[in-house]
Amino acid sequence: EMLNYDLIVIGFGKAGKTLAAKMNAAGKKVAVIERSKAMYGGTCINIACIPTKTMIVAAEKGWSFDDTMKERGAVTSRLNAKN
Repeated sequence: EMLNYDLIVIGFGKAGKTLAAKMNAAGKKVAVIERSKAMYGGTCINIACIPTKTMIVAAEKGWSFDDTMKERGAVTSRLNAKN
């Protein structure tokens, strides 16, 4: 059986998630495709902006590498849980 959608969003990042929600609220049938559960929330949350800024702050505070990576993981996990 072929499924039909008004919109297919590729990527579960901030922009895709926002667009999908708005279109769904407007009555459109929407599908969201993300290839990896590890990337829910998009690049910014998982591997770019947020983890990088977390690591910069940790470096400024003089944290160890292990503590920095634990904090990076904790922050990323909290944000992903909200997705």
